Amino acid sequence: MGLERWVRAAVGPVPFDIAPWAALAAVVLAVAPLLVAGSAKQVTAATSEEMVSRTIPTTVTYVHLPGLAMTGALRAPGHFTSPPYGLLVRDSAASDAFTIVISDQPPSAFASRTVIGRIAVHDWSAAAEALAARGEDTERLDPTVSLVEVDEPPTDEQPQSVFSSADLAGLADGTLVRMPLAFRGESVATCIASADGCPPRRLAQGGGVFLQLADTIPDSSPILVQTAYPSSVVVGAWTGTQLRNQPDLEAFASSVPVQALAGWGRILILASILDDPSILRDRLWLGPVLLAVAAALLWLGGRIGYPVFRPSVEGSRRWATALGQGEATPSGEPFSGTYSVRVSGHATTLEGHRRHFDEATAALALGAAASTDGRATAVLRFGDGEAVALAAHDMGAIGSTEKGELVSVRSVQPALMVRWYGTDLRLTFDSATDRDAAAAMLAGARAP
Repeated sequence: MGLERWVRAAVGPVPFDIAPWAALAAVVLAVAPLLVAGSAKQVTAATSEEMVSRTIPTTVTYVHLPGLAMTGALRAPGHFTSPPYGLLVRDSAASDAFTIVISDQPPSAFASRTVIGRIAVHDWSAAAEALAARGEDTERLDPTVSLVEVDEPPTDEQPQSVFSSADLAGLADGTLVRMPLAFRGESVATCIASADGCPPRRLAQGGGVFLQLADTIPDSSPILVQTAYPSSVVVGAWTGTQLRNQPDLEAFASSVPVQALAGWGRILILASILDDPSILRDRLWLGPVLLAVAAALLWLGGRIGYPVFRPSVEGSRRWATALGQGEATPSGEPFSGTYSVRVSGHATTLEGHRRHFDEATAALALGAAASTDGRATAVLRFGDGEAVALAAHDMGAIGSTEKGELVSVRSVQPALMVRWYGTDLRLTFDSATDRDAAAAMLAGARAP
């Protein structure tokens, strides 16, 4: 409403009227994105290499870190019991940069997850025999069908949901599927078939794959899964706050278990990440709550209204004054008449009582009161017999009459704001004609 008044004052008449509810709706639509954006935590995506090289500074509060965590269950830095656990996270199986994540979940909790991959028909009997020699149960395993994990699923292809390895038999080679799996045991490394054969160093250089044995959920049927990482790591993503705990991290990195797992790797010992999955959920709740509060206020306003006095702006078509009873007579005689008004505000009555009014009904007339020594004054007379004297023609800072409208969500009503000698009243009229006539009457009244 304030913006509308400012626009009308700046540009003068406008060819259309803006309803109050439309103005409120526009404000809500404009503010809603700001509310959601203001309530969202700024979570920065990072890699372990960026963390170790300090590309992500410690001034960044919230970090999202995907990667591979070593399966060793270690006590978190600065703690003597588990949980929480200290996870060594890196970007790939060949990466030498490790970030320390403090998590309540052990690495084994990430062994069960949903895998998206493509069906590959190939004879992996040798791998199945190697797994059986290590004591794995491969009796129900079909070594001719495997699942090749896809790191980045295509956006233009919808994967099929499969919950049993037996359901793969009817699907074509290369079909994209989604399967909940629980990984178990150790992996078997093998080369990718190529014309160059299988040089011994190819596996160490990332030129091979790892075959891992997994059980489908919930029927626990075994299946071979081709991954780009061994069973010594688990896939995960952690979101949390950066902690400056360098002394604890230095003691953690120098311990024998960590040295055995990280080996020649580089470990970030300046800051760690405190995993907190609820951070992502926190980004969503505040914005909708604020919008729900705005909707509740609009609903409440629709029930009871938002009474706001909006003064007239010179030149506005909407607030063009109505003529009629309020016009001056040719002889210049004072205005006269009695008008039914609704009064809100506070004033001092002729009997000296301080009164507060809330939409009280009164009669406004030009008359003489005994306490004013017969001088002409406009008087508000209430049903309980009390009266309030008004002579609010323009008297500078002492008193004034301001013409305008009482705006609510449901309606716009003609109104006057009358102020003088401590009286501050809002008078609401049934028509703009009565309001304009009353304003002219007040302007012509003499002060008592």
